[in-house]
Amino acid sequence: MNLSRPGDVRERIWATLMRSREAIYPLPCHGHHPNFRSAGRAAKRLASQLFRSGMIAVGEAVLSFPDYVLKPVRRELLERGVNVVVPAKYGGGYRWLRSGKVDAAKVSSIAGAEREGDAMSELPTVRMTIVACVALDRKGRYLTKGYGFRPPDETVHLDAATIVHPLQLVDTLREHDGSVEIFATPGKVVDLSESPARRVVV
Repeated sequence: MNLSRPGDVRERIWATLMRSREAIYPLPCHGHHPNFRSAGRAAKRLASQLFRSGMIAVGEAVLSFPDYVLKPVRRELLERGVNVVVPAKYGGGYRWLRSGKVDAAKVSSIAGAEREGDAMSELPTVRMTIVACVALDRKGRYLTKGYGFRPPDETVHLDAATIVHPLQLVDTLREHDGSVEIFATPGKVVDLSESPARRVVV
């Protein structure tokens, strides 16, 4: 297996998560941005650091990839007063989830967002993007599953964040789909937003 090729990196990560039984619904994780055990713990760590660092504040909005693994991040942010925008499941456009106006537990799923979110044809103003990925390297560069939702061009220069299982971390990605300023695992947060050196927040 040539681990410099994106397809091989993805296959290795998916296989490792399945073999270790750290991947959870939806299964198998192949072809997906994998969901993993203790993703909720990672989501709490991420949300806490986003507020602590000033990367997000109550009343602001984020754009979230629609993946299942990000459901606890969406819920955590909604419960902390942040509005969440997700791509509509059908017909294009977006669903606007207003913190304090919706049930965070219900609308954090894409089905719930589709039912209860406000329909918008264009992306509203958002502070940052919450992305999903298959692999992530030490510089914050990530590799997606290779298809599906792509954030619009106007979000390219926004801060980005994600959660991952430690088994998704690799030393270097020679090819990548973007980069994040901050990421969380169930055990720690790595904040890359303030300096080239990694700042680890346990």
